[in-house]
Amino acid sequence: MNWRKIVQLTMVHVGVSITVVPVTGTLNRIMIADMGLPALWVGILVAFPYLLSPLQVIVGSWADAHPLGGRRRSPWIVAGGLMAAFGGYFTGHAVYLFAAQPMIGALAAVGAFLVWGLGVNIASVSYLSLVTELSADRPAWRSRAISMMWSAMILGTIGTSLAIAAMLDPFSEEALYTAFGAIWLIAAVLVLFGASRLEPRALATTLETVEIDRRANSPRVAFQILNANPSAKRYFVYLLIVLISIHAQDVLLEPFGAEAMDMAVSMTSRLKSFWGLGFFITLMGGFWLVRRFGKRWAANVGAGVTAVAFFTIILTGLAQNATLFVGAVVLLGLGGGLMTISNLSFMLDMTIPQAAGLYMGAWGAANFAGQAIGNIVSGGLRDLVLWATGNPLVGYLAVFSLEIVGLLVAVWLFRAIQVEDFERDARAALPQTLTLTAQAAD
Repeated sequence: MNWRKIVQLTMVHVGVSITVVPVTGTLNRIMIADMGLPALWVGILVAFPYLLSPLQVIVGSWADAHPLGGRRRSPWIVAGGLMAAFGGYFTGHAVYLFAAQPMIGALAAVGAFLVWGLGVNIASVSYLSLVTELSADRPAWRSRAISMMWSAMILGTIGTSLAIAAMLDPFSEEALYTAFGAIWLIAAVLVLFGASRLEPRALATTLETVEIDRRANSPRVAFQILNANPSAKRYFVYLLIVLISIHAQDVLLEPFGAEAMDMAVSMTSRLKSFWGLGFFITLMGGFWLVRRFGKRWAANVGAGVTAVAFFTIILTGLAQNATLFVGAVVLLGLGGGLMTISNLSFMLDMTIPQAAGLYMGAWGAANFAGQAIGNIVSGGLRDLVLWATGNPLVGYLAVFSLEIVGLLVAVWLFRAIQVEDFERDARAALPQTLTLTAQAAD
């Protein structure tokens, strides 16, 4: 591992990540607010990367045992990254085809979102595995790589959001295709250049003698582990509620701006940049807060800030105040960033050395499940309330209110979760956990 490889890994990470921005920051608004499609349908499409996440196990395991051209990760990074770029580009075309020819368009939309979701998963598991392998003999470089990749991803999200907004002012179908095409081109270039000569050919052969880290990437194994540890079950439920409460707005924030405040497409497309600004601020200063005041304090404060942000968003909808809405979105990023940093730090404590990979895999399962459930349930709830009341604003406010309740419940649950209790329960269940570890490795 060296700085050149970190820069290349960062390019790949940013290239894959920016394919998400036009889908969740622009297309979701167009589908729900402008085309009137059910939010549940949109939530399912946008959740494809999370619903398909178990495929990471298959891809990762296959790559471990079947190098292509002498390399385990690079071919999959390129294949997955290009799938994400191409799939993300065609989502826009598929959605407009759906408006013209519903049956064919529905199949095209499922196909485009499926290719995009598959690509995100294939590329992600491959370049994250490569980070681990390249830094195996120098673990300090691993944290440097992750820090740079994460920071660049947030900055990339901000830049992509602003660029899309500029290209969509004024908005037209042709402008949308141009904007999505630009993101496709940039993402593909970043992936290709980032993956070029990134993985040494010799790495594939040397890794054959290295014991593979065992992880609970299988949801079945993850749930078996949780059942063997009461403290782990409580923490899993906490993570699930936190992630649902944070991510339920992912599909609805831009459509809410359109329907509640009549914001133009170019303006709602900027919302991801405002959220990213808040997130980046806490990314830079959040680790100091965690060290100074503790992980639990930081997580609870982050939840409180996020709850206040959702409450402010509700007020902006009632008052139809777009300026205050933008400020609330920045606040949402601040709270979400602080929660992410503190919960990630706490998550690293909720393991034991004998089965660290398995427990981290269980927390990863909670992460994917929480985001998928948040996207789908929020869309369904918005549609249900709209059907019952005939008022789209009430549907959005119901989702945001439920997110506030979820955050408060999460803070209450967090009081009963102690690292010491987890370690005691984990060691008591260690024989069963190690048996599951062996089963996961087979």
